[in-house]
Amino acid sequence: MKGKTSGSTSRVPAAVRTPPLPERLDRIDELNIGRLALISVQERIPDDYTSWEVAFEVDGQPALLSCIAPSEFGGVPHGLDGDIMNGLLTIFVEQGAPESGEIIATPHQILQCAGLDTGGRYYQILRASLHRLNSAKFLTQNAWRAHTQRRWTTQTFSLIEGLSYDSADQSLGKGSVIHIRLPKALVQSVRAQYIKPLDPVLLNQLVRPLARSVYRLLDAKRYDPADPQMITMELRMTLTAWGQECKLKDLVPSRIKRTLEKAHDDLQACGYLTAVVYEGTGSQQEIVYRFGDGPTFGLDLVARIMRHGVGEAVANGIVQSVPREELLHRLAKAEFLLQRDRSRIKNTSGYVVTVLKDDGSRFPDPEGFVSPTAVMPATIRAAAVPQVEDDVETVRRAREEALRSLPRSEQADAIVARLRLLGGVHVMKLGTARLSAVHQAILEGVLDAIVVEREMMAAVFEGRTEPFLKVLIKEAAERRRQGQEALLGG
Repeated sequence: MKGKTSGSTSRVPAAVRTPPLPERLDRIDELNIGRLALISVQERIPDDYTSWEVAFEVDGQPALLSCIAPSEFGGVPHGLDGDIMNGLLTIFVEQGAPESGEIIATPHQILQCAGLDTGGRYYQILRASLHRLNSAKFLTQNAWRAHTQRRWTTQTFSLIEGLSYDSADQSLGKGSVIHIRLPKALVQSVRAQYIKPLDPVLLNQLVRPLARSVYRLLDAKRYDPADPQMITMELRMTLTAWGQECKLKDLVPSRIKRTLEKAHDDLQACGYLTAVVYEGTGSQQEIVYRFGDGPTFGLDLVARIMRHGVGEAVANGIVQSVPREELLHRLAKAEFLLQRDRSRIKNTSGYVVTVLKDDGSRFPDPEGFVSPTAVMPATIRAAAVPQVEDDVETVRRAREEALRSLPRSEQADAIVARLRLLGGVHVMKLGTARLSAVHQAILEGVLDAIVVEREMMAAVFEGRTEPFLKVLIKEAAERRRQGQEALLGG
């Protein structure tokens, strides 16, 4: 059944600058897929949900977005399809983002990059999802952003244009090899760097597929499509329009609330959202999202500082010692001065560090500079930068308490994801598989997740990440061995 709906794009009242993309990303999203929510956030959909259509405006011009999908493969893309598409994009980038759009991977690799279980039943889930992504046809009329051309275009495509796999039978198994070809518009967009990072720690903490889907959509909607360096700290829209954005089948306001309620709870519990507010009644009722920093406090600013040639340890030290709002101000000032005086600055990284460490006495705000924090309304600024963030120790304690409240298995997942993120190239050198000893040691209770995180942050700050990782992996294996010997001896 096909229902035509219309809505408006969300209003973006306040913005701050986001970091550029790091050279290697653990998880990424392409901004068109994310912003347009081509994959419904619903985990389960009715059997007859085989198409949707949304009319809206882009820069004052009419735009249309539609999807048609056969019922044989389970209707329109939804739920875990978002995780799997995210996994495919990550593999595509890691394989060099070839112009052909081709990906060659095993089912295990795709599931792993999607953050999903690699157990038996997930191979069947993967097969159904790949066929659904291959068979669903999308039309983005005046709605697909061509980043390098800085204009909106019309595209017709499937998220997977080509799909084949080699296996002994028709089912996917560990020995299968999957060949995928992504659509040209998507390939061009990724190669033009119209992509954004996803928080791997946060994704690991979000157990519900619905929460992960809502996170990806919200995070993409925060970015200004014309200037992806800009990110908002508040989103506001009518509740019905938001239901359309999420590609929900039922657009009754009370049911939209009920459908999204648990995702909102999860996203507030992990700190990604500071508030979800409903204003007004009836068809004009609005939903307001206010954003926090989530569990990876400061990592966005670390990446942005490192863009200017500053070392990881130094960048971490600055982020840990300067309150976030003040650091946003100083970093914007440093970038303004670099742009203005680049020909006179011989040591870019040293200059940036000096400005970031200055309280304004040596580098007062130059003429023509507008601080990103100054243009934010006070009510939004308060929501975007909670008062506790002025006290780094308070933020760290809150994060540790949230980590401690998780079951051991989730603590282990979160710590390993954080080690991969912060360890970067050092983890690649050692091999990510070796981190399994750390995961298992936390799971068995012979390593404390909080202690590991504290020591990791100290090691990154002090520039000894690689030796720390080597010692940690060795210690994890040794403690597991001692624990097993104690059990046998008892």
